[in-house]
Amino acid sequence: MKFDIDLKAGFLQSLKREVLATLTPEERAVIEVSTGEFGNKPDAVKLGWLKMRTKETWTKQRYLKVLERTMKKLREQVAAETVRKRG
Repeated sequence: MKFDIDLKAGFLQSLKREVLATLTPEERAVIEVSTGEFGNKPDAVKLGWLKMRTKETWTKQRYLKVLERTMKKLREQVAAETVRKRG
């Protein structure tokens, strides 16, 4: 499963601070490593950075599972925010 997240396109910048604040430290770390300068790095580099950041062992499977869950959570929050703005 591949996620196309381009920080330069403003993905995270378009999210409100309150939405990002709802993420767990693990979810924030996964988003950080999936975007920006780390987005093009090999998985081994990403997993190493996650281990350094969270002090836990990471596998590619765990990384992808947390990334998928986090993206779903962000999509739902952005959709709810959009409905509130229109409502």
